[in-house]
Amino acid sequence: MQEINEKYNLISLLKEYKVVIPLIQRDYAQGRKDKRTTEVRKKLLQDINAALIDTNVRPLDLNFIYGKSSNGKFIPLDGQQRLTTLFLVYLFAYRDNDECDFLGNFSYETRNSSTQFFKSLFENRKIFFTETKSPSEIITDEPWFADSWQLDPTVQGALKTLDDISDSFDYEFDYVSVLSDSNNQKLVFNFLDIDKLGSEDELYIKLNSRGRPLTDFENFKARFIDRIKKLDGHLEREFSHNIDTKWTDVIWNIDKNAFDTNFLNLFEIGLINNLDSLDYSKRDNWTLEIDFETVEISHVKIIISVLDFLSENKMPEVSSILERSIVNKTLKDRIYFHVISTFLEHHGDTLDTSYKNWYRIFKNLIDNSVIESQDPYERAIKGINEQIEHTSDLLEYLAEENRINGFSIEQVDEEIEKAKLITSDDSYREVIEGAEKHRYFDGQIRSCFYFEANDLPSKKIDIISSYWNKISEMFTETKPKEGLLMRTALLSLGDYTVYIGNYKTLCLDNPNETGSLKSLFSSQNEYVKKLLDKIDITKPLDDEYRRIIQENLKNIDQKSWRYAFITYYETMFNKMSPSEFKLIAPKIKEEEMLLIPNKASSGKNVDIHLLALKEKLRELGISSDYYSDQGVDGVRILDVNRGDFIIEFNGCYDMINQSSGTYYFKKSDESNYYLYRGYFVEFAQYLKNEIDK
Repeated sequence: MQEINEKYNLISLLKEYKVVIPLIQRDYAQGRKDKRTTEVRKKLLQDINAALIDTNVRPLDLNFIYGKSSNGKFIPLDGQQRLTTLFLVYLFAYRDNDECDFLGNFSYETRNSSTQFFKSLFENRKIFFTETKSPSEIITDEPWFADSWQLDPTVQGALKTLDDISDSFDYEFDYVSVLSDSNNQKLVFNFLDIDKLGSEDELYIKLNSRGRPLTDFENFKARFIDRIKKLDGHLEREFSHNIDTKWTDVIWNIDKNAFDTNFLNLFEIGLINNLDSLDYSKRDNWTLEIDFETVEISHVKIIISVLDFLSENKMPEVSSILERSIVNKTLKDRIYFHVISTFLEHHGDTLDTSYKNWYRIFKNLIDNSVIESQDPYERAIKGINEQIEHTSDLLEYLAEENRINGFSIEQVDEEIEKAKLITSDDSYREVIEGAEKHRYFDGQIRSCFYFEANDLPSKKIDIISSYWNKISEMFTETKPKEGLLMRTALLSLGDYTVYIGNYKTLCLDNPNETGSLKSLFSSQNEYVKKLLDKIDITKPLDDEYRRIIQENLKNIDQKSWRYAFITYYETMFNKMSPSEFKLIAPKIKEEEMLLIPNKASSGKNVDIHLLALKEKLRELGISSDYYSDQGVDGVRILDVNRGDFIIEFNGCYDMINQSSGTYYFKKSDESNYYLYRGYFVEFAQYLKNEIDK
């Protein structure tokens, strides 16, 4: 049986076999002109040239080539691209040398044009390598070159590689003497004829132990290891061993079908987070953008610390965060990765209370800061780096009112307040960290901070506990319980709505959206506090909300939009998009308010006062139809009892008395408009009386 680790070079291979690239193989892709392939090709040629010219450079091992032999022919199943590039390099080396009949044993059968082209290259190699003109220019102008060959991707790829060889190799150097030296082979590969291999299992083990060459990851890995070697030879040997053994197992276990991708992801996140010469904007082509000369030992050690930690799997919950970051690569995942990797690199892999404080604080900051683009992402990374010296005492550092940059100012304030409480008495930790685990608020618990700055810590923690017990009962992990009733109860206490641009919102369920109920509660809104003070969570929530609504409805001006909305809140909410809950006041006058059924107000909006009037008329047995023009400034009318009355509402003013809460109406048999300054209940009764006459 053939020796598994037997080393070959192109000469020994072609003297033993006629190498044929079969019809079923793909075209020569290593000569493509796209950015990624160009980088791979040029780096390979650079490494080949250095190995041949520089006596201080070790032999270049081109990894594993295997295939099947039959009747003196060898058909490569893996290694076609490297063999083709080597053949083109040998053409250059032997351009003026006749001792190279072995090169005639390399041929392509993917297309007839490819077969003829490679045969012609060997026969005419002496004429197209010059220092003044590119090989492709000379070759395509030769009479033996058929114009139709321009359509063959393999021909085009070979021409491009020949040009790069001509540009980067030294015309004065004697490459033949190096390539023909059997005692000092500088370009080698492991070769395997699978027809001579003993068993299928052995082939499987061999191929999996070697891995497949020329992936983006393998190419990057080789260059990264080369950089480590320049920095620290001992570290390079250790790194090379681990990345092919225990670290490989770690990444394989994450997802064996995305092994190369995930391994490369880990390097990408680690290096982009830490290299000054590489930033997030270059993430799509980062392996092309990276300047390996800027990689230092500290950057290597960050990668090592993460891979070692994952391989030991001391804390599965922490490992899972790192693994999720590697797979997902979202901005916040990248920052999570940086938080953990920074601690591992500077404090070690013993994840004690110091780590728990470090991670908990930064998790709260990350989750409750807006990080949706490169600038806030980079500010967050910088903010973490500024705290490296506090990996062991970040909690105490914050308790002294020191600040962390790069994150939400409000959340930093909250973390400082919590740090003060916990450091004053560690028994407070259970209350605070327990509250932080609520999935809806996700670490942001200042919605229960209704204490005074000079209150004693014991009083503060009692206040936090009291309010948090209520809040936690009012929300599930994803949304509020009895959400519509909660909003209506808040509205009965006052106009709690918040502006988003020109719109007002009754606040969204999704805690990650601008204008969410989470942000409303965390802003310590005065009406939120009133609601919390009034509610009794020992009783059913829906009953409590209805009680609060009824108690406060009588205190609201009956002409206001809030009174109309609350009276028929279910109907009102049904007219709005549940993902938006948007309102708009025409001309920004609060007396009048429109419901927005869609995401924008350009559609047919609904007048709250007319809708309330319509509902009240329905209760009185009178039919009516609502009509609206498009947009905020369009006409909105209520047609009552098939034209008996046509009604508009203008809550801004009437031109005579400047009074608000005014309905304009006309009777079916009259052209003049009349004013009615009462509220919708009174007006509905007036209309009924008129219709009943």
